[in-house]
Amino acid sequence: MNFRRPLLVVNFGAGSRRRRAGLSLLLDSFADRFPEGIILPSLPASSLSPFFDRYADRDLLAVYGGDGSVHRAAGLFPPSSLPILVLPGGTGNVLARYLGTPPVFPSPASLWEELPRAGRLFLRPGMAGLRPFLLMAGAGWDGLAVRLVLGKSRLGSLAYYLAGLSSLLSRSLPRFSVTLTLEDGREISQTNVRWCLASRLPPYLGPFRTPGPDRPDSSLLHLTLVCGGRGNIVSAFAGLLPGAPEFLRPRSFKVREVVFHPSPGGGEIPFQADGEVLPSVPKVATSRSLLSFLCFRPDTEKERPTNPESEIDSLQQISGG
Repeated sequence: MNFRRPLLVVNFGAGSRRRRAGLSLLLDSFADRFPEGIILPSLPASSLSPFFDRYADRDLLAVYGGDGSVHRAAGLFPPSSLPILVLPGGTGNVLARYLGTPPVFPSPASLWEELPRAGRLFLRPGMAGLRPFLLMAGAGWDGLAVRLVLGKSRLGSLAYYLAGLSSLLSRSLPRFSVTLTLEDGREISQTNVRWCLASRLPPYLGPFRTPGPDRPDSSLLHLTLVCGGRGNIVSAFAGLLPGAPEFLRPRSFKVREVVFHPSPGGGEIPFQADGEVLPSVPKVATSRSLLSFLCFRPDTEKERPTNPESEIDSLQQISGG
């Protein structure tokens, strides 16, 4: 694949100070490699703006930043025909690692040379209310933790672990209920929930892994559910480590959707999606549409799905998913 008119969106505040200091290398290299390319320093705040209508001639969307930066780009609903290149520039860069994106530094020019060998991976986003997510959406414990993250530029990934501990000890950690629609269409309810994690892809944070659906374009979510006391959160989190014993692994389900119910007097349920704070949402499901990512992993399926219904791109149809 040879690209001539890419759009590069840069989050100048992402990542460490050292990484931000090297951004000029990336920008200069991009301008040299793509004379017809466009660089944008930010994205519009509203997901309802016809953003990509203004850039209909672009043949690639490159996003430099962390998982939250890509999450915000997905919130603008790029068409599935526009490939997305995820450039790791944030703290976790979980999606970039999953896609096998080569490092940007110290030589951005060598990254552009790798583009022709990249394949396409078609990912069906999850939908937290009207907001799409690419990795996971969490309610309860990690939803509260994301609100408590401080000092990412100094502490890196350690900031997330410290926030997780603060959330675990917080008096604001809620209890709530969920109604699950399972793979076979049956509905079940769970009460006294402390942590509910809906995953689109296997990675979660650092070495921790949640099982994902069979394919990235699957219409199912993999749900991790933790109920009861706070100690159950600790054991469940440890159960996400590779090789963890079976008794530590949290309960999991394949679901079509999850509906959330606050406990009486329990207040708002804190949510996060791809590490970004979300307002409380009524349900989590999957989109009817797909996004297309450049993938550098030779072991990952990159073929276009054969179901024509998966090619729906309109905002109305996506939001109804």
